[in-house]
Order: sequence, then C-alpha cells, then structure tokens
Amino acid sequence: MQVKTFTGNSTKEIMARIKEELGPEAIILSSTKHSRRNGANYEIMAALDDPAQVPPAEKPLATTHSDDLRDLREEWSRLRNQVMSVLKPQMDLGLLTPRQQIVLEYLEREGVRQDVLMDLWTRFRRGPHESTLSVLSGMISATPWLTQNWRHKFHFLAGPYGSGKTSIALRLSLAVKKNRSETRIMVVNADRSQGKGRLYLRHYSELSGLTYRELVNIEQWGSLAREAETHDLVLVDLPGLPGTENMSAWLNRMSCGTLPPVHMHLVLSPLFGAAQMDNFVSRMRTDSTASIIWTKVDEACNYGEILNQARITGLPVSLLSVGPDLKNSLVQPTDQDIWKLLLRHELPAATN
Repeated sequence: MQVKTFTGNSTKEIMARIKEELGPEAIILSSTKHSRRNGANYEIMAALDDPAQVPPAEKPLATTHSDDLRDLREEWSRLRNQVMSVLKPQMDLGLLTPRQQIVLEYLEREGVRQDVLMDLWTRFRRGPHESTLSVLSGMISATPWLTQNWRHKFHFLAGPYGSGKTSIALRLSLAVKKNRSETRIMVVNADRSQGKGRLYLRHYSELSGLTYRELVNIEQWGSLAREAETHDLVLVDLPGLPGTENMSAWLNRMSCGTLPPVHMHLVLSPLFGAAQMDNFVSRMRTDSTASIIWTKVDEACNYGEILNQARITGLPVSLLSVGPDLKNSLVQPTDQDIWKLLLRHELPAATN
C-alpha cells in the first residue's frame, strides 16, 4: 500500500492534489485541521492499494444473490452514464424560472451528477409554479437515528477506512446513554487490522461503562447473539475491507451464515470523490442496509455526494457528525437541514 501525507491551506486544494498524484481510487486515512496565526492549515493522509500486494481473492463456489446485485448496480451505473451523455444537451435551462436555473447550476458546481440534475430539471418542469424547496423535498429523506424505532438491536457500521466508523460507534453509544441512561449497550470491534482504532474503542468503551467485545474468528462471531442477549443495543464496527472484497460475502464467511437480524448503516464522508464513493457503496451495501451516516461534514468543501447517494441508493440519511469531540457532535438531520447544508453550506447544530 502506498501511503502519503498532503498538507495545504484548504481541503479542496489537497483533495485535488491527491486525485492528481494517487488517482480517484485513493483512500483517505485521516484528516487533521491545524489552527495557526496566519490561518488554518490542513493535513490529509491518503493511501493507494498496490495491486501486486493484494492477495488473490478466494474463488466463490457459486454466485450469490449479493454478487448478482452488485454486478447489476455496476452495469446500471455504466448505462446511466451513457444515457446521460445523450440527454444532457436536451436539458434546456431556458425552460426554467431564474431561481430554478440558479439552484440547478449551483448543485452542478457542488458535484451533483448529471442524472440527478436531469431528475431535478424534470421535477422543475412538472411543477413550474411550485416553490423550489417543495420540489427539492422529495429528492432526499432523513430518518433521525436516535428517535427511529429500529426493529433490531444489532447495528453494523460499514464503510471505508478513515470514514469515522469507530468514532460513530462511540458517539452513538454516548448519545443513547445520554437520552436513555438505562440502555444496556455493547460495542463490538470486528476490525482486527486497525490496532490503534481497536485500542481507542476499547479504552473509551470501558471509561463510559459500555460492554466491549472483539470478533477475531468464526467462533466469536458464532457466539455474538448469545453474548448480546442481556443487552438492548449492539453496535458493531466492521472493517473497511480490501478493494476487491464484498461485505456480504465477508460477513457470510465470518459468521458461517448465522448472523442475527441486523440493520446495516453505511458510514461515508463527503471528502471522498465520486468514483471512490461508487466503489465503497457497491462493495459495502448489503440487503440489510438501512441508512447512510455522513461524517466529517465540517471538513468538506462540497456536499453533492450526499444528494447523489440519496438518489442512487434510495437510502435515508440518519446522522451527520461535525467536529472532533465524542460528545455533542451528532446531528439528527431533517430534510431542511440537509438542503441548508447543500445550498448554503450551513452546518446544523450538533445536539447529541
């Protein structure tokens, strides 16, 4: 794996250099902001997998439903891009009101994809007299995590390395404890490759009075449901996985197909590029994925991927995280909060 640290005066400048030097497949490992007298300075560590060092994946005995679904999504993505290259010239902005034109052009600068813009253009054309916000409201949905009546107590956090899964597991645990102190919470680390993250999770779990467990082999995965019987909420921090591995296949192999009913949550950051995001989502998403959690929103320079993934996956946004602190850094967003973030770069206040 090739790892390199980039520094600069803005995250936008650094991300452009990362894309230029390492390419669109580079993975963000960490992001740090340093305050100085002459202004802020940013430091981002990025990595690129060396294909020669990646061990060959085991050949599956049979094609699974998840593999078929992933292939179908990738094929649809390619087809969508081809269709949009034909339809874009037909998207005449002159047919929209001045305000609608401004919104569409702004979202394009934010990185919203052409098929999503075409969808919005069509919605504007269908409702020329509707308010802009009423048209936009149907394009993205929010499901506040802490007030949602989840059916299952097991919640798996899936996402790439550096997306903030470990911090989200702790932040969620502390927020639930704050709102319902009697809740019995188990925090589980299933990412044996990240030693620093494992120690961090264990340390703060024990300090906060949470039950901590590690899953490093098939036997421990098999006993997870039994050990969690006395708990009300179980949060599992999953590994980022190499660039060729699929989360459904990995979970099936580790648990021998004996997983309890779960809700999966994709943990993503708007710091990642569109190509990275598509790769992550296609590999990490499973049949039980219930929402997207967006992290490090205060460090991003644009938020177009939040709308892109809402339209592509159909998944609601359940949480936003802002700032470095473990407490009072989670936002349970409303639709309006998300649109303020997209259109005004207005960060919602963290309350949990």
